[in-house]
Amino acid sequence: MRLRSLLFSIVLFDKRFMSNFLKKARLAIIELVAPGDKVLVAVSGGADSLALLYLLENFSKELGYELFVAHLNHLTRGEESDGDASFVEKVADKLCLPVFVERVDVAGQIPFLKTSFQESARILRYRFFEKTLVSINGDKIALGHTADDCVETVLMNLLRGTGLKGLAGIPEVRGQIIRPLLRFTRFELEKFLNERDLVYRIDSSNSEKKYLRNKIRHEVIPFLKTFNKDISGNLLGLAEIARSEEQWMSEKTRELCSKLVTAENGVLSFEVTEFGKQHPAMKRRLIREAFYRLTGSLREITVLHVRQVLDIFARARVGREVKLPCNVQVICGYGTVSFSVPEGDDRPFEVDRKVISLEVPGLTRLDQLGIQLDAKLVKPNLPPPRDKKQAYFDFDKTGEDIRVRFFQPGDRFIPSGMQGHKKVKSYFIDQKIPRKKRLSIPILTNGAGDIIWIYGERTSNQFGVSETTKKVLFIEGKKALKC
Repeated sequence: MRLRSLLFSIVLFDKRFMSNFLKKARLAIIELVAPGDKVLVAVSGGADSLALLYLLENFSKELGYELFVAHLNHLTRGEESDGDASFVEKVADKLCLPVFVERVDVAGQIPFLKTSFQESARILRYRFFEKTLVSINGDKIALGHTADDCVETVLMNLLRGTGLKGLAGIPEVRGQIIRPLLRFTRFELEKFLNERDLVYRIDSSNSEKKYLRNKIRHEVIPFLKTFNKDISGNLLGLAEIARSEEQWMSEKTRELCSKLVTAENGVLSFEVTEFGKQHPAMKRRLIREAFYRLTGSLREITVLHVRQVLDIFARARVGREVKLPCNVQVICGYGTVSFSVPEGDDRPFEVDRKVISLEVPGLTRLDQLGIQLDAKLVKPNLPPPRDKKQAYFDFDKTGEDIRVRFFQPGDRFIPSGMQGHKKVKSYFIDQKIPRKKRLSIPILTNGAGDIIWIYGERTSNQFGVSETTKKVLFIEGKKALKC
């Protein structure tokens, strides 16, 4: 009798668990996916991504969104990698969902990407997702990161050295990327799959201790749990607080920087007196914000660099200066401290000078500039571009062989609205574009080398859309997606 009662209690618990689990999943999906959305689901074949796919599919008809499946075969584990790809294709076929599978030699790309294996894999994976999203004219990329992944990320950042942003862990939304499972643990997801007899793949590399994340997962977290069994819950709480406060402080920093900074000819200047009135925490943020506005990145600036700049403000003496990474120069003037990239430098950072073929239609990343060019064929009679990062061209004139390069001596083009040729260098001078910026402006050409667009500046008159245009090529520059 006691055994029967115990079994009944276990069954009742499981039913309640599944009921609450599905309610929680449905709520997360409603917050992140809108009716009519086309959602590309990244599926590796593991428990997390399989649970994500099945949960999204479970509510797709009710909530009115469309699903597509994407899998990138990294070619790193031989037959096991091929097995993962085949498995994902079969699951997608079983669910009657379109599936996109691509093979890429990650190891072979490391010399070109100049980074670690895991970072190279991440870069190539996100490129594949972005390209596929464009091909389906999709709205969201859904990733299967869990609460456990967030905990591991916080600890990884702590070990490497981090500020408030690193403590924030993994964001639920970043651009077109959504992560509906951040409120769930791996245990919950595996239980969901097991209850339904849904098979998933196990990546053998997840047990290898040579990767920092795996060491944290298998060694650090179990050790920390000997001191506090709820260490994961506490770290998730910390991440939530850090994420909220980081967002608020970043907004306040941008607002204050816009009020305090005087910008002229690429030089950002603070009044020493006004800067000195700010809280020390805000001073550090203002310095980083100025650096970011000049370089577009915070990767190179360190705590030591910030301290050096703070010292210039604290002991303001005309002529004092400090050189920061990316050729940023900080100089103390009469009552001001200015941030700039000296005119003598060609560019604030090193740009790869190789020619890049534009995907037409498709998405082409210019990683070093942090942008991506989205090219697509559209119907004529469209509204004018919203800004200089959008442009329309006569596709019959440009052709599909379009390339991206940077300024070369002797470059000439016919600016829109003009008839005769003009030297690109003269155009830059007339527009007062600093020399440091000129060599990092993408220039789009046709197969013959004729300039069709100086990106963000001016299109060429000879490739413009006219009343006789039948096919229109629309190119738009966007910020590259971050992971």
